[in-house]
Amino acid sequence: MMESTFNDNAKNSPLSKEDINLIGLTNLSASEKHHLRMLAHCLQCFKSMSKDNPRGLIPVKEEWLEWCLKNPIMMKDDEFVQIMFEQFSGAAIQLERLSNDLKVAPLDLTLRNLIDAYEV
Repeated sequence: MMESTFNDNAKNSPLSKEDINLIGLTNLSASEKHHLRMLAHCLQCFKSMSKDNPRGLIPVKEEWLEWCLKNPIMMKDDEFVQIMFEQFSGAAIQLERLSNDLKVAPLDLTLRNLIDAYEV
């Protein structure tokens, strides 16, 4: 029998196990849960890029690149960085729309805000 090669990537994820469990407990479809996890992941990445961002705005693309290049997992994988940029671009649009609807800064959004938006 082959040994499993599954790695627990929780230590590399910006989402906590509690966040992932909270998303899992929603009544959303599997596809909606996946999209919600991706959006929450991007939000946490943006927050980690912008520690000194008092206005709570989405970081600019130059900050995305700098953040990616500092991440040892992505440093040598240009294709993955390109995919991350695509995800960040879509997430930035969604987060800005939601923040406008809720009249808060994008980086002030919470996982609860995202879940509530998906459950409507």
